[in-house]
Amino acid sequence: MQLQRIIIGASLIWGLSSILPKSQPTIATPTSPTNPTKISQANTNTQSIRKKNEQTIRTYFQLLSQKRMDEWLKLWHENGVQDMPYSPKGFPKRVEGKTAVAKHYSALPTSVGRMEFPDLQIYSTKDPNTFWVEFRGEIEVLATKKPYNNTYAGLFRFQDGKVILFREYYDPIVFTEAFGSPNGFN
Repeated sequence: MQLQRIIIGASLIWGLSSILPKSQPTIATPTSPTNPTKISQANTNTQSIRKKNEQTIRTYFQLLSQKRMDEWLKLWHENGVQDMPYSPKGFPKRVEGKTAVAKHYSALPTSVGRMEFPDLQIYSTKDPNTFWVEFRGEIEVLATKKPYNNTYAGLFRFQDGKVILFREYYDPIVFTEAFGSPNGFN
């Protein structure tokens, strides 16, 4: 039991360390005085970046729910990646590049009816380009006539104001029950 706790704790620490920035901006220390005005400007810039990226997350889900795919794709970086590590067998676990993301979502507008993402919670991190999110999806699957109601957690990373990574965690059993098979989405 103790060994399990140590392994779980180490896994969590390793996971968190992978999302923390590799280098931190230099802040005034006794050995390296920094102009307080520069620190204030850096903090303002960080806050501005964080606010813009948080709004991009809200826009991401708004455009997706409205199936405005051309506008939604503009939020993605050219090298953007969507990771879905718990996807069911036969469904991609990773989609790399904006073109591949576009292809992956190309059938969505005709595959689903109503699509909403209520209860969106956004959690900022020390890095203004990294956010954790929690949300629910309430989606009508047209092929099976079944509802797809899942609970999600995700990690967003931004580069140059665009989504460079969206790692999405969801229950693959709920997905398969709603779509009938991973091919039901394509």
